[in-house]
Amino acid sequence: MKKKFKLPFGGLAVAGLGIGTCCAWLMGDTVRPYDMVGVKFCPLTANIRKNNYEQSQQQLDKEYCQYEHKMLSEVWEKKQYSSLKPLPENSFIIRDIPATKTTHWWYLLSIASVGGGVLSWAKKCERLELAAHYELEGYKTQIKIFGVNSREERDFKTDTVRNQWLGMRFYSGLISQEAVNDKVAKQSEVQDATHAAALKQFDAGNSEMDKTIAENLRDAAKADKERAKLQGKGSNSDIDTTTQNVDELRMAELIKALKAHEDGWLLDLINSVKPIFLIGDMGSAKTSMAVSLGLIREKLGHKVNRIADKHLNGENSDKWNLLKTECKHDTNSSILEALQDQIERRSERINQRPVEKEQFILDEFTQLAKISKEAKELIPLFVTSTYSDTRKAKELFIGVTHSFTNASFGDGNYELRGRGWLIEKFSVDGEKPIPRVVIKFGMKDKDGNNLEDVEKTLPSWFRPELIHGHFNDSPINFDN
Repeated sequence: MKKKFKLPFGGLAVAGLGIGTCCAWLMGDTVRPYDMVGVKFCPLTANIRKNNYEQSQQQLDKEYCQYEHKMLSEVWEKKQYSSLKPLPENSFIIRDIPATKTTHWWYLLSIASVGGGVLSWAKKCERLELAAHYELEGYKTQIKIFGVNSREERDFKTDTVRNQWLGMRFYSGLISQEAVNDKVAKQSEVQDATHAAALKQFDAGNSEMDKTIAENLRDAAKADKERAKLQGKGSNSDIDTTTQNVDELRMAELIKALKAHEDGWLLDLINSVKPIFLIGDMGSAKTSMAVSLGLIREKLGHKVNRIADKHLNGENSDKWNLLKTECKHDTNSSILEALQDQIERRSERINQRPVEKEQFILDEFTQLAKISKEAKELIPLFVTSTYSDTRKAKELFIGVTHSFTNASFGDGNYELRGRGWLIEKFSVDGEKPIPRVVIKFGMKDKDGNNLEDVEKTLPSWFRPELIHGHFNDSPINFDN
């Protein structure tokens, strides 16, 4: 078989680098890359009209004109060596000496040669790496073959020697035929038992998979039944238009709309157990957003335990009255007392390990720390407790303030912002809110990294009166 020709990439690499070096260093130098002039001083004799004119001129030429001085054309043209009284130009003989041709082609050839050498070396390295890979794989294959062969040979020799000794013991009369048969039967039983155990393991695995499939089918059937129940399909008992079923249908529609709005960030906010702080200027509808979040959470089964707001019975009373709360606080003293009680309540709930979640909504948090000396000491404790205890206490906290500053939250608590949600709302003129919000802290990407200053918007229907009406015979048309 004729051997396949292989290019000598190593030699090509060396040749390319050598040719490139020679072209760049030896042949790339231009002998004279600039223009020059040859200047001869050949003065004319003053004996023009005399008989010895030719002899005089020859004498002058012999003495002066046989010498030529070379200089740069630029120097001659700019007359850099002219004197105050220059010699007449007709006394000079000028010879132009053009520059030698440039040899830039040699540089191009050197670049191409070096490039070819580098590519040849890279191809050589690739070939060596591939050959080493196949050689290593061959070694691994040989090792595996040798291992299997050695193991089988060892087992075969062991069985052969064991059978030989067994036969020798039998022929020597050391053991009887019944003992030989019994030993063979026991070995057969061991092999059968091993085979049966392996089959049982396969059966157990199949049974476990069948069980998992059955559970999945059961869960799917249950989900289909609940979906049909929400959509008003199924038996007569399923289509009973009770308030509970209507609320479930309305909640399903609301959750679908929340998921569809801007990657479902509002649904993530509602389901989050981290504390939420809403900040912004006056008229940015911070309270409306807080009540909207509280209403949806209330419909999800999380009761409102406390509401604290100085304007609870003022201009925001129509919004607060939409929530079913157990405790209301609308004075400074009552609010401070509620904060102290809430700190203690969190500790009690942590010890009790509750299952159900409860809500606490606190509005107008901005000036609480300035009420009294006791308030200034209480506020930092409450903020620290809010960021550290609410999750374990199963408390869904919503706080409303104008800004997150040390004056509002106490010294040392500014860095806690990243542990919860901090959302800024905006208004046009202090009265008309706009749907734009900026999530300064709280959002994470799919890898769990914190995202800051994320621009989002609120849907036009995300208002407490519309959400409340959605569950009370005024459903929202989410498509419009």
